Amino acid sequence: MEISSVSFDSSPPVLPTLYEYYTIGGIKSGLNADQKYFTLNERNITLYSGAMHYFRSPKQLWRDRLRKLRAAGLNTIESYIPWNLHEPSPGKFDFGHGGSDMQDFLDIKLFLRTAQEEDLFVILRPGPYICAEWEFGGFPSWLLREKNIKFRTSDEKYMNPVKRFFSVLLPILAAFQFINGGPIISFQVENEYGSTKSVNFTPDKAYLKELQRIYLEHNITELLTTADGVTTFGSAGTLPEDFLVTANFGVDPESSFNTLEKIQPGKPKMAMEFYPGWFDHWSETHHTTSSLNLIMNLHAILIYPASFNLYMFHGGTNFGFLNGANLGNSLTDNSGYQPGRSIIKEHNIL
Repeated sequence: MEISSVSFDSSPPVLPTLYEYYTIGGIKSGLNADQKYFTLNERNITLYSGAMHYFRSPKQLWRDRLRKLRAAGLNTIESYIPWNLHEPSPGKFDFGHGGSDMQDFLDIKLFLRTAQEEDLFVILRPGPYICAEWEFGGFPSWLLREKNIKFRTSDEKYMNPVKRFFSVLLPILAAFQFINGGPIISFQVENEYGSTKSVNFTPDKAYLKELQRIYLEHNITELLTTADGVTTFGSAGTLPEDFLVTANFGVDPESSFNTLEKIQPGKPKMAMEFYPGWFDHWSETHHTTSSLNLIMNLHAILIYPASFNLYMFHGGTNFGFLNGANLGNSLTDNSGYQPGRSIIKEHNIL
């Protein structure tokens, strides 16, 4: 009797990409926070995100950095958007082809396409104030020409330039939303607005409401969030009825998440800025943190359970005089990658 040979395919199974998994059957909805866990297109998702500011790395390096982030097991990239680079003078914009000195860092369409090609979702934080240890918190210096301007309020002297910038920026971003087949799943409104400690400053809720209106006016439909150190400032800088409130911290995740639960019961919990370290100010000793502390706090986030954004994953470089007077020319925010550090070591920690 002749026995026919049987061949076996020993190659590993091919798993679907994130986009294949979350878009199967068509896209019906974006990131949803109407229950205690996130869903994306009606499928459960935990956001494992890392911060990388496209404007702190030349575009030639973006894909390499994004691949390292994906290889670390993360599924999302987060970035601020610096108004002062994209509108260097009133009414003159640069999104990669505008002729400014920084144009090679500013092609946000290319950055978003590259992130999607590398199987990553995107969280964007367009400000208009971003902090980010960046010059003037991302505000263009030409705003200072306006006498008696009241920054980060509903003052028309401030809001008119904001509206002009957003009228150009937001239509670009709207086309890249997940619901439209793109990578963007969320936008943060303002930045640590409740954490402002300036004398006589009271958060302007009308300002936040106006920013929300501007987003909606320009067809931004993905999830809107805010971020603060919530154990200290609670809901001072947000509108819990309109935005998902997220937390910024480096230690004791449970306390921050418990406070979020009091502010927004039954909503997903997220550390929009989970600090693997801290930034350096000029003349200070370089800040470091132990791998053990990172592991313990990250473990506490995951078992809560909650989502996180590592701030920073890749620090990049502050070129020129854009460093916000915090440090020289390297945003060594004790991030996932630093000059001279072992890539394998950092990946093993994650």
